[in-house]
Amino acid sequence: MVLEDGNAEKFLSVMFNLNNAIKSESEYCCKICGNLNEKELFIIAFIGEKRSVKMSDIADYIQAPLSTLTTIVDKLVTNKFLLRYNSNDDRRVVKVELDRKGKASYKEFQNRREIVAKKVLGHLTEVEKVTLIANLAQLASSIQL
Repeated sequence: MVLEDGNAEKFLSVMFNLNNAIKSESEYCCKICGNLNEKELFIIAFIGEKRSVKMSDIADYIQAPLSTLTTIVDKLVTNKFLLRYNSNDDRRVVKVELDRKGKASYKEFQNRREIVAKKVLGHLTEVEKVTLIANLAQLASSIQL
């Protein structure tokens, strides 16, 4: 497929601007959620959605080795974002859930997601929302190929 003159450049420019906007939002969200880094915030968000999670499930989610995850979780436990314990069903299984600061961070994360969604979708019609979401899903799929 041949793109019309300038379309590729316009697309790349818009993608660059979108990437910068997402990066800026991510950095701001990490800051207001407890001065976390992105990986730590991803972990808290994942656990917040699931409640109690096995360490191996988190490692799969963030695509990191268990040894790396253990280091991150150690820090989050020390800083009162997470609680770590052995499963009652199988003592070999280590599970993690949100501690007090983790719950506050997750709530702030959810609030921020809602604000961003309203900023982006708030001025669109229902048809435009559906179209935008479908186009973004197609874009993400195309880039991952």
